[in-house]
Amino acid sequence: MRPKGPPAPDQGSASTLEPPSDDILKPALRLLSHRLRTVAELRSRLLEKGFPTQEVRHCLQWLEERDLLDDETFAQAHSRDRLRFSPRSPFLLKRELTKKGVRASLAVEVIERVFEEEGVGPVDLAVQAATGWVKRQSPRTRAALLAKRFSPEREKVRRRLYGFLARRGFKGDEARRGMEAGEEEARELEE
Repeated sequence: MRPKGPPAPDQGSASTLEPPSDDILKPALRLLSHRLRTVAELRSRLLEKGFPTQEVRHCLQWLEERDLLDDETFAQAHSRDRLRFSPRSPFLLKRELTKKGVRASLAVEVIERVFEEEGVGPVDLAVQAATGWVKRQSPRTRAALLAKRFSPEREKVRRRLYGFLARRGFKGDEARRGMEAGEEEARELEE
């Protein structure tokens, strides 16, 4: 039978920190129960609630030691969600993650790993975004996309599609391939 109390020094300890007070721990856990957050996001939210900086720092460290708060886990989940539900270029994805408080080097590393694991590249995402955009358009808009070359209606829809891709960080060859895939999708839907 193991003796009660803290582990002996040679056994190692899971944590050297005392748990934070319930006054700060409960709101922190409540915030984390809604969605994953970065350390910076949780720090900001707890400070906004008026908790002292020292208590916030202690709480964040305690949560990190227990893997309840981890920027890498957040970055992976965020990147996967974006790939599946709202495709963006790696550049824009990195910008989103750093804005949320993830270190730039960690963001790049995670994005590269997620892209490799999912087997996608920027061109694939541009194609996915463009075909999704075309599917959501009205039959009239899709027909305009297939109108005679250089017609005002066609050019207007092409500008809208290009703007949509550009706002998601796709440019150059990625956007061109997305535009081609969008037109092909419109052709398939019109048949």
